[in-house]
Formats: sequence, C-alpha cells, structure tokens
Amino acid sequence: MRKLQYIKDYLLNAKIRETLSKVANDVDSLIPQNEAEFDDVQKFGLYPAEQCQSFVTKQGTPFYQLDNMSLVPKNDTANYLKYGDFEFRQLEILYNMARMDSIEAHFWLRAHLFQGSRVDARKKAEYKAKFRGLERADWKLIQVEWMKYCLMLKYRCNSLFRKDLSDCRGRLPVEDATNTNYASNLFWGAALVEVNGKKFYFGCNVLGKLQALLHKNNGQLLYELPEDMHLLGKPIIK
Repeated sequence: MRKLQYIKDYLLNAKIRETLSKVANDVDSLIPQNEAEFDDVQKFGLYPAEQCQSFVTKQGTPFYQLDNMSLVPKNDTANYLKYGDFEFRQLEILYNMARMDSIEAHFWLRAHLFQGSRVDARKKAEYKAKFRGLERADWKLIQVEWMKYCLMLKYRCNSLFRKDLSDCRGRLPVEDATNTNYASNLFWGAALVEVNGKKFYFGCNVLGKLQALLHKNNGQLLYELPEDMHLLGKPIIK
C-alpha cells in the first residue's frame, strides 16, 4: 500500500474524523497531497521509525523533558519556566491557560489548579464546571501559534529541555501516541504502525515537528497571535 493511500484510507473513518474535528476545523486540510508534505507542520505523515526519537509522559524515561507534561524537578528552580512573575514547572500549564478567554479563569487556574506541579483531577473537574464555554472561539486556529510561543519560552528557560533536543542528534522528535486515546493524540503526536513490512510513526506530529524546527533555529520560531489575546489580565508578553 502506498503511504498516501494509507493516510487517506485512515482518514475516511467517520469516527476518527469526528475525533480529529475536536482539534482541527478542517480535517481534510490535514491530508498531504504528496510525500513532501509529510514535513509540513499540520499535515499527516509516515515517518520512518529509525529516523525518529520517541518520548512518552513518564518520569525517568529517555527524553522525558520533550513532553509538554514533563515536570522540572521541584528543587531545580533554575530550570523553572517563567512568564512574567509567574513561575511553573510544566509547559502544559501556560499552554492551557491561554485557551480560556477569561481573566477570572486564568487567575483561578493559577491559584487552584496549576500550583507548580501535577494537575489535581478534582480541581480540574471543578474548573471545567465553573468555566465551561469560555474557551476562545478561535482556539483551533491559533493553538499551533500559541504552542510555538510556549516552546520558545521553554527553550529559553529550561536547560534540561535543550539538552534532550540536542541529544536527538538529527532524529525527529515524536510524542509516542501508540498507547493513547485522547482526541488530539495523532495531531500533536504519532503512533507506531507497520506499512508494507516497515515501521513508521503515523500522525501529524505537530509537537515533534515544532521541536525540530526550534532546535534547528536556536530557539526561535515565527508565530502570529491575535491582538486581543491576553493572559492574567494583560496582553501577551512579546
């Protein structure tokens, strides 16, 4: 089976399309028209497994700091992430705060849910009930641009992250979604599959592609955010 046909056949599945629609406005726009487009940030692709460096959300595993859910060790304050006067240990905190179009939600998250460590499941449920419906209407359109911003901040602040990126040594970082089932797993990451007797990582792998570009460009990514985007009561810090 040709690689392009594999991707197109996969994305014909109505259930899969419904799942992807939760993170992408136009699922068809994720389908590459040729294999060269596998490298496009927001296109599905098949990436030879031997050319990839996979990582998972589990402390102590190789390349753990590449994961957005990874935690900076509690006593390693030099590598804490910093946004203004807000210090935190996990990139996912900053990423998720900005998706809410509510100053109250930002400060509630900072005070109750994101306290520099793991997310409290009970507080997460309370948060969803309290602020349901306040997500930015344009979130699907700007989420990748905001991720670029967040990754640049992580690159600047966290030497552990920079080391893991460097240690990939030219291999494509891949958030391994093989054993996951959350809606965005094949958008941000990729799953290990076999096609024509060869192993590939299959997905958009947006996070891994951005990380590769970040390393190549010494911590810089071009991004464009809407002028009305705000965080903690102020416009986004340039």
